[in-house]
Amino acid sequence: RIFHGRGGYYPGYEHVTLDWYPPVLLLTSFKAVECSKLALWCDALSTRWDECFEHGNKQEDQGTSMNLVYQCRAETPTTTRIVYGSVPDIHIVTENDGKEKFLVHLLRGQNHGLFLDMANGRTWVRENAANETVLNLFAYTCAFSISALNGEAREVINVDMSKGALKVGQRNHEVNRMLGDSSSSGGASVGRSRFLGHDIFKTWGKIRKLGPYGI
Repeated sequence: RIFHGRGGYYPGYEHVTLDWYPPVLLLTSFKAVECSKLALWCDALSTRWDECFEHGNKQEDQGTSMNLVYQCRAETPTTTRIVYGSVPDIHIVTENDGKEKFLVHLLRGQNHGLFLDMANGRTWVRENAANETVLNLFAYTCAFSISALNGEAREVINVDMSKGALKVGQRNHEVNRMLGDSSSSGGASVGRSRFLGHDIFKTWGKIRKLGPYGI
């Protein structure tokens, strides 16, 4: 996350965030923004981008043209559009010095497949998961599962009502080559992870059976 207006340190910009999903910048507003103001913001970002590369500071693998997506979350449904450039058809971003890979989708839905502001939480899990059975509730696309397994967790149980999100989570495990044999007592399995597409508040019996959990 490049800019976190919601932290309250920049009066008047509490509704704005700017995130970097290489090679795409994502500008998000949680309030309606006038077209003229949005144009000023986008022009300022474009100018700053050009300044960063004007002295030959080029990234050969990503090019130097700015890719910018704008999302407005003032109303439902959320509106999202490309302002500059393009977005990869298959978009994968990395953490942990490239050791963890995550599929993201900036143009579809309200969320994007990875919550960047939880990076410190994933680091903590990675550093504390060794030999533990990890329970990942409201797992979404299972990013915490990837971090836990990279931290040598014994097993991760991912639970979420959205079977579509869990499918993306399974693909994240495949992208990270976290495949292999797993015991089969409930839920789909990929390597040392399980994926339970259930309402958490109606599944405590099954969740308890798969424990106890260290995290």
